[in-house]
Amino acid sequence: MCNQTMKQNRVLFIFIVFLTIYFLQEIHYAHGRGILYWIETDIDTLDSKIMRSQLNGSQPEEVLTGLHAASDITLDLHNSKMYWIENYAAKIQRANPDGSSIENIVTGYNFPPGGGGFSMKCFNGKCEGIATPKDGRPIKIPHEKLIDPNCIAIDYNANKIYWANGHLKNFQRSKFDGSDIEDIYIKELILPANIKMNQWLHPINIELDVDAGKIYWTDIYANKIQRANLDGSEPEDLITDIRSPYALALDLQDRKIYWSNTVTGEVLRASLNGNSVETLVRGLSFPYDIALDIRARKIYWIDTDLDTNVGKIQRANLDGTNVRNIITGMNHLSGLTLDIDRTLDVTPELNQVTTTWANMKVK
Repeated sequence: MCNQTMKQNRVLFIFIVFLTIYFLQEIHYAHGRGILYWIETDIDTLDSKIMRSQLNGSQPEEVLTGLHAASDITLDLHNSKMYWIENYAAKIQRANPDGSSIENIVTGYNFPPGGGGFSMKCFNGKCEGIATPKDGRPIKIPHEKLIDPNCIAIDYNANKIYWANGHLKNFQRSKFDGSDIEDIYIKELILPANIKMNQWLHPINIELDVDAGKIYWTDIYANKIQRANLDGSEPEDLITDIRSPYALALDLQDRKIYWSNTVTGEVLRASLNGNSVETLVRGLSFPYDIALDIRARKIYWIDTDLDTNVGKIQRANLDGTNVRNIITGMNHLSGLTLDIDRTLDVTPELNQVTTTWANMKVK
């Protein structure tokens, strides 16, 4: 009887601990706990650094310095890694979220100072380039070095990274370690000849719906938002005739797509199929990037004054109401992303409860 009572008490205690953890998580989450990451760049020197803070802008800190012309960042929360792009260095790197253990993942050809000419030829989906520096002889660039990344996204299901390639006007992808680079061309049906041609792209931001097998992007020169299968097939125009669509974010829970218009200074949204367009926020200078906190029903964005290159991070409810400044008075900002999973272990009290629960054994 005594053993039975002890077992019942242990089961009851575990149940209480479980409820406590659940409610603590909900309380902490309701207060917007988590980590906000972004890139800050000196527009004169192009020196960049990765920064982070709490979601309310408190406790800002430098994570990684000494970067050059970094432009986009994304988080692999499953493996506790962050990936970022350095445009002029033509490379993709990764590190731990605290900035340690830096690795080169994908590196491309970097023009020497002074620039030069560039030409390219492609055969069976593989391209090679010829770079001609102003003060040098032509240099042959093999396919694996022919990258010009400007935005990046993560496919957790397939353990792959995707990026837009400025040289090839297409997308590329590789494994997380940078191996097995593939070209992804968006194929259009050109009438009346019914010949499939590769569509030349100028994607500024990309997002993935990995469960549906879709890639979304904003094309700032074509003035539209598109999507296709992850292999580039079945492209669709979702929203057309929009001026300068720039930032992009997906709400896969409510089936919404969010984007920014840098000409009109607006943040907008629509359904994932492009219908029911709404303007959420007006009066911005240059809304550069967007990130969503779906569980807290918040949208974050970067806004930069192009005259001074001073930037700020703001947030609002998902419907655009209750706009608030989070971080102000910083150099040119880009690459906004959130680590919402940090909400599960942000306080010593919650860590202690979680550890106690994990170490318990029912005999």
